[in-house]
Amino acid sequence: YRMQHYTLLFQTFMMMNLFNMINCRRLPSEADKQLNVFERIHHNWWFLIILLLEVNLQYFMVGYNFIGAIFGTTPLTLAMHLTALGLGLCSIFVAMIAKATPYHLVSIFPVMSESEETSTGFIKKFSSITAS
Repeated sequence: YRMQHYTLLFQTFMMMNLFNMINCRRLPSEADKQLNVFERIHHNWWFLIILLLEVNLQYFMVGYNFIGAIFGTTPLTLAMHLTALGLGLCSIFVAMIAKATPYHLVSIFPVMSESEETSTGFIKKFSSITAS
């Protein structure tokens, strides 16, 4: 059961990554807080082709014994596939919550950057301590 458990974790991680691809298609700004990540998804055929190719490749990696032997996976049951799909779908809801967060609440977090001019908070304090 250990290998099946690891395969389920791998499948869940990959489903989250695939749904994150859909999330990252359209990034929000202050002027445009678009929450519908599926809007105009059919306008970019290359995105859809690559997404479907990755979904099929992922299914083959965890769906068949002879291919799974190459990747160190084992076949999953339908319930496990649906569990991984459901947990992956949760990443869309997490992204919606993050996009719906008001900017005045987000601005209290420090900006982390490699340059000292744009860094705020802990990073700037830490870099000033280590420089002296």
